[in-house]
Amino acid sequence: MERVLFDAAAGLAILFAGAMVVGRHPVRSVLALVVSFFGLAVCYVMLSAPFIAAIQVIVYAGAILVLFLFVLMLLNVGVETRERETRPVQRALSAAAILVFAAMLLALLRAHGAEIPAPQVPLPDGDVAPLARLLFSDFLLPFEALSVLLLAALVGAYALAGGREKSA
Repeated sequence: MERVLFDAAAGLAILFAGAMVVGRHPVRSVLALVVSFFGLAVCYVMLSAPFIAAIQVIVYAGAILVLFLFVLMLLNVGVETRERETRPVQRALSAAAILVFAAMLLALLRAHGAEIPAPQVPLPDGDVAPLARLLFSDFLLPFEALSVLLLAALVGAYALAGGREKSA
């Protein structure tokens, strides 16, 4: 039963993340991302990581995406329009590429097994100190790499927004 619930939550998260990417209306895309984040939170709970699930809901779904939603509503961003139609050949090639990628992913999972062991961090009575100690000792390099990646994304977003102001 746990596996079915986990697979359903993961499928829901992937489905709504895809809906967020291909959506043309920005507000609907943000709402799809909220549902995707809640699906991820369920996955975290099923993986025995309730602290990460709570942070996922409080910080990302509760604060950051609500901020995105308010900004989009204040800016009154409309529905994206297509500048040109895609050709049927492009659609067929895109669908073929997606199918090939899905087949390769399925073959990889069958060859190496779908069970990937996660590192177990014991959290006695909700104590997050062992998690913090592990994050800032053994996983310090990935943590800092993530902060640099987020900084690069912030600078890129600023550059794109600044470029749009100058051309308008």
